[in-house]
Amino acid sequence: MKDKRETSTQLSVSFEREEAGAEKLKAWIEELPEGSPERIRLEEIREYYESLMKDARLLVRMGDRLQAKLRAANEELAQKNEEIARFNLQLKEKNRELQETLDALRESQRRRKALTVLGLSAIAIFMVTELIEYYIERTASGTTSQWANFISFGLKALVAIAFKPLEELVESILSRTVHK
Repeated sequence: MKDKRETSTQLSVSFEREEAGAEKLKAWIEELPEGSPERIRLEEIREYYESLMKDARLLVRMGDRLQAKLRAANEELAQKNEEIARFNLQLKEKNRELQETLDALRESQRRRKALTVLGLSAIAIFMVTELIEYYIERTASGTTSQWANFISFGLKALVAIAFKPLEELVESILSRTVHK
């Protein structure tokens, strides 16, 4: 049981030396006279030795089968691990895409809210400028009434120019409130 031979897929044990030893023991027994106490003791030893060799062969076969099962289980486990790694990569990619989509959706919602607030603000500012223009025309003297149109136009231009910066300001305020 001391000589091991390795094949391409599994480790196998050779019993050549043990079998040669059993044959030598058998030859020695045959050389001894029939019924001698040494022959009887050697036959008992040979029977015991052959029984041990039989048990050893059985154990080696069982070990080989178990090793083959273990190897197959390890290969299957390695395949499952590779599958899990692929699924994890796919999941990370999907999570990244989902996060990008959520960010775009939040940005769209903030922009829509900012435009709504800004549109309502623009309407309110426009109404205020119309009221100021009406007040200037009614209360102004003849010289200032000629400037009333320019003042009104200037206020409306100021509102139009301030529209984009106001939109960004409102959007950043909404962005901070959403993150909180």
